[in-house]
Amino acid sequence: METKYYATSTREMASLVKIEDELIGYMRQYAEELQLKINTMRVFQKEWMTRRALGHADPTTYVANPLISFPLMRRMYFDVSKLLEFARQEVKGPLQKLVNRDISDITALELKVAATGLLRFQGVYGLNASEMANGKLSDKQYNSRLSAADCLALGTHLEDQKKGKQACKWLRISLEQYEDQMDPVNRLLQTGRSQIYEKLGLTLLSMHDLPASQTDFKNSIEWASKDDNTNLANHLNDNLDHMFVHLDNCRGKNLPRNSTLRCRYFTEGSPFLRLAPLKMEQLNFEPFVGLFHDVITSVEQEDLINLSTSRFEHRKVDSSSVEAEVPVNASDHVARIHQRIEDMTGLSLGESNPITVSNFGIGGQDFIHLDCEQPKEFVEPLIPEYRTATVLFYLSDVQMGGLASFPDLGFGFKPSRGSALVWHNIDNAGNCDIRSLQATCPVLLGTQWVARKWISGSGQWRRKPCRK
Repeated sequence: METKYYATSTREMASLVKIEDELIGYMRQYAEELQLKINTMRVFQKEWMTRRALGHADPTTYVANPLISFPLMRRMYFDVSKLLEFARQEVKGPLQKLVNRDISDITALELKVAATGLLRFQGVYGLNASEMANGKLSDKQYNSRLSAADCLALGTHLEDQKKGKQACKWLRISLEQYEDQMDPVNRLLQTGRSQIYEKLGLTLLSMHDLPASQTDFKNSIEWASKDDNTNLANHLNDNLDHMFVHLDNCRGKNLPRNSTLRCRYFTEGSPFLRLAPLKMEQLNFEPFVGLFHDVITSVEQEDLINLSTSRFEHRKVDSSSVEAEVPVNASDHVARIHQRIEDMTGLSLGESNPITVSNFGIGGQDFIHLDCEQPKEFVEPLIPEYRTATVLFYLSDVQMGGLASFPDLGFGFKPSRGSALVWHNIDNAGNCDIRSLQATCPVLLGTQWVARKWISGSGQWRRKPCRK
């Protein structure tokens, strides 16, 4: 099939008008046939409601009159069956033409090129964005305008280009262009006020304007509730609650409450700990979150850092840290650390991944995430992402920032060098526990070194009860 470049050629762009006219024709025919069905249904509805309104409120008294009971029986026997058959009939002809129309050559790249061209036009000629959206180009008013959905697409494109300030301007204009009569269409296209405010909130958050983003997120939830979009409202509530609790955690506003802390010598992980118990501060009971103090020596810390330095790599393009895997046989120190992890957790490391050492620079963070992935029922062996527990060793002190955060549990704390944080990622039934959401706050001053061990759910049948 010949490749067409719509966004870069007015001749090719003109062919889109023909396609749109064709689709309009199919939609008109489809809508007319649907309207015929609606009109027929309304005639039935009106006739039945009229008959019922003339009758007695008590059903028994109502059907005592044979001039009422017989027509009722006839309607239930003949009319309803015909009506249901009519309702099940599809408007096939125009619908098939509509859904079978191939538009696969109109790609996301074409939209991106078109958006770039329009914004280039605005920049070169110094056009006011709001006037441009309302059809004014170089002091001349045209009988055309950009819709709220058009402006939202431009704002989204700019946000993808990391041009947050310009994106916010177009997203605000999108709200100005919003028309209430378009609500059914916007609900279908997911271009309603709630989605615009959500995009605004995300854009402002990426620009680190937290107060403004919080205001727009609240507006998004409010409009989602008004539009009866309960799925979006619930999604926003759940995720935004976690995000803003996390921000408070990072600012030190949600330190673990003294009334819930339990400090003790930990001996349960293995028989060896009865001879050499570990100092453990239990931060949460369900799911288990414990902070073990002085569990990795300075020599072991330096060994992990030295072994990882030559192996460092960025795992993600936008990563704010470098990472390296250190195998268990890399040194005697690493082997001893593995044994200590088994003692601390009571779990087997036989089928787990190697220790991963990470180094966070200024602003480095791990955003809110789960360390587990829900396994499918009756599938063995368990997937590698089915992680029973996580152990995080702290190999350095951070001057400012770098707190550990548990957004769902509602607390954060500043770890110290030589300690290890242990938490369980699954509940007693073997399901991924949403309460184990975890994050590392941005490093404000200094550098943070951590060593992470994900403990796989595979191979734990001797150590942990089977899933039920």
